[in-house]
Amino acid sequence: MEKLYCKTKLSTIALILVLTASATIVALPAATAQDSTYEFPTFLFVTLAPNPVGLNQIVYVHAIFSRPTPTAEGFGGDYYENVTIEIVDTSGSKTVLGPYLTGMTGGISITYTPNQVGEYTFQAFYPGEILDLTNPNDRNPERGWNRHLIGSRLLPTESEKVTLTVQEEAVEAPYQTPPPPNEYWTRPIYSTNWDWGELGANWFGLTSGGKYDATGNVQLYGTAPNTAHIMWTKSTHFGGQPGAPIPSDQTSQYSSTSLVISYFEPIILNGILYYTKFAGDSSLVVGWEAVDLRTGETLWTKPAGVTGRETLRMGQILRVHNEQEFGSWAYLYSSPPGGVGGFTASGSWYGIYDAMTCTLVANITNIVGTNFLMDVEGNQKGSLLGYYASGGKLNMWNSTKLFSYAEEYMGFIIGLRTRTYGTKNWTDGIQWSVPLPTELNGNPISLSIAATTPEVILLRQVGGSLIWQGVNTEGWHITAGYDAKTGALLWGPINQTLPPLEDTALVAARDGYYVLHNKDRKQAYGYSLVNGQKLWGPVQLEGNAWSSIHRDGEIAYGKVYIWDVGGYVSAINLETGEVEWTFTRGSAGYDTPFGIYPIFGYNAHSIADGKLFLSEGIMYTPPLSPSYRFAINCTDGSLVWEILHYSSTQVGAIADGYLVTWNSFDNQLYSFGKGPTETTVSIKNNVISQGSSVLIEGTITDISAGSEQEGVIERFPHGLPAVADECMKEWMEYVYMQQAIPGDATGVEVVFNWVDSEGGWHDLDRTTTDMSGSFSYLWTPPAEGKYTIVATFMGSEGYYASYAETAVAVGPAAETNLEPLESSVGSLESSVSNLTTYILAVLVLVVIALAIAVYSLLKSRK
Repeated sequence: MEKLYCKTKLSTIALILVLTASATIVALPAATAQDSTYEFPTFLFVTLAPNPVGLNQIVYVHAIFSRPTPTAEGFGGDYYENVTIEIVDTSGSKTVLGPYLTGMTGGISITYTPNQVGEYTFQAFYPGEILDLTNPNDRNPERGWNRHLIGSRLLPTESEKVTLTVQEEAVEAPYQTPPPPNEYWTRPIYSTNWDWGELGANWFGLTSGGKYDATGNVQLYGTAPNTAHIMWTKSTHFGGQPGAPIPSDQTSQYSSTSLVISYFEPIILNGILYYTKFAGDSSLVVGWEAVDLRTGETLWTKPAGVTGRETLRMGQILRVHNEQEFGSWAYLYSSPPGGVGGFTASGSWYGIYDAMTCTLVANITNIVGTNFLMDVEGNQKGSLLGYYASGGKLNMWNSTKLFSYAEEYMGFIIGLRTRTYGTKNWTDGIQWSVPLPTELNGNPISLSIAATTPEVILLRQVGGSLIWQGVNTEGWHITAGYDAKTGALLWGPINQTLPPLEDTALVAARDGYYVLHNKDRKQAYGYSLVNGQKLWGPVQLEGNAWSSIHRDGEIAYGKVYIWDVGGYVSAINLETGEVEWTFTRGSAGYDTPFGIYPIFGYNAHSIADGKLFLSEGIMYTPPLSPSYRFAINCTDGSLVWEILHYSSTQVGAIADGYLVTWNSFDNQLYSFGKGPTETTVSIKNNVISQGSSVLIEGTITDISAGSEQEGVIERFPHGLPAVADECMKEWMEYVYMQQAIPGDATGVEVVFNWVDSEGGWHDLDRTTTDMSGSFSYLWTPPAEGKYTIVATFMGSEGYYASYAETAVAVGPAAETNLEPLESSVGSLESSVSNLTTYILAVLVLVVIALAIAVYSLLKSRK
């Protein structure tokens, strides 16, 4: 046995410690048949960190035994029990913490916060115990190391006293995690950047059609775009107008508005967008695509699972914590074709794939069709929780329970592990099942799940057998609420009155409330998920004739938001029932045949970062009319931004600050978000004399991935200009949607600073770029020297900031010496005088010559 232990390589510290203890035992003198028990000495130590520490700062206190008990194992055997820690503060007051049970390796870790300046002493005590192979965490008391040691004694011990020094000044960690960035950032987020976690977010698609989870499309994490700035576009099918001889009109575009085809069911994990590619029909699966969320780059294209026909169903990030490891894993779930909108029937299966490589790692058989929540409270955060009613019972399914197992070594249980691998049966993941009531006041009832929230599962039966549009009642409904964590009945079942034979349906449930809406009368009712009682209503909402066609809703930020085909959006305070605001775009003129801009429901809405994102349009009623994707401020109902866009029934997924949607107008994916920019600056004549001026020139361009894609780079070979936020809608429609160029688009502001030779910064001025993204500025440096010119774009809601710099050298002014100038003038005057004298002399000679010539001529005639 000892040789086997020595030669075996073990991968975990805990197991090594266990085997070390066992090896030590083997080395003891052999016990006789009459004496098979031992008295084991124990050794206990205390460590404090940091030491010294600042007043009211946390101290990490560790009480550590030199080795585990001789019988310790992962979830069996003995651990050290009744360990206490004695603390004496600066006034001499004593505090005893505990008793504690150690972990399998023989250690305790707690925190303590001192509130006095001075010295504290810490000391740990252990009273000893008799080995009996049991402890409060024992999972298998029938197994354990060294069972022959039952009855042996662990001797008591105490640690040495350790002094803690508490000072007024806070102690700072040598490493400081960087604050969240104000600049463009990418994945992966570095592990020690703990404050960056609030930036990163994921979209799990836990409900059919790519919705966020079973409660709806509320993204509680990260940010969302504040403008219509487009990062990139990517085609999924042929889209838009086919071209001649097919008529170019409002009914001939490539297929894009269908109730039966889900063209885009998004999943976003770790900054990667995953979706299934279809060939015209939702049953014709082409493959799976993984796309970089920031750039639109295709990272991989894979066959659709092992069968080649599976659809991506949802994503998961599971945080695993156990005795030997911690960390997170990302998975993709697939399901075979069948059912409507991605639902799979009982007896089908899920394939589970590694999200990085798309490698099959596990599968679940005999699954039950349901929507999921993600557990964010338990130790194994990221577990998938599914709720369904079946066989007269309410069931809760937990992926962690399904994939948890007891790890064994040499026949001994050494720990409980969670690892997603192998083939599992769905039923093994059922965490609890509770019977549902079958009668109320002597009458039979049949409850089904109406809403799933992290706190309460709402069950409901709509009264009556009359089916008219499938959502009407004969004047009553029965409801009950069950605890989502334990399955305990919280309240009900109760019978409540509703307007008879009117279209009253549940539109939203979350945060302790559920809301019904009467579509015929445009009225809302609020109910408590805590006790099932009606809180308010009916509350009359604004609307028009089209409002009676369809409505939908969502709960977030203390309000319920209800929108309808009539183009109205209303926000109701959940506590009071007060309508806080109503939004409508008003008359559509000839934009639509309906006279309004309709807002269709289904999956096309999302809520994130204080904004409600909606998509206009009617899915299958021609003609295809102008409609918009837009964002409303959830606080006051004001319009944040809009852009020409129609998402049909496809959900808008939000993660890492980006909104990714599918546009039916051209059958392309669009990613909206804050984009990176590039600033350039230059001075042509950068060495000048004092008193001269320089022309500072440069550009500010949008360098998002879309600026390099086909159809954009050809039109903007020198860079895509950045524009002001208020012009973003028209500019993005021009750049990416073949709309008319906006004649009044304005650029962004450029701030100029100059830096002197000693590094001092000085404000200079500011200007605005033009539609080409260019700027220029004429500047006269104040004195001789070297100047660094910094041009900065401070950023906006649509773009991240950027800057660039250049330099200019200013030399002495050109010399202007007056004395040489006067000398030159005198010399000039002297030269003029000499020239005059010379000319006169020449003239005299000419006259003399002429006189002689005349005289000679006259004499010859005589």
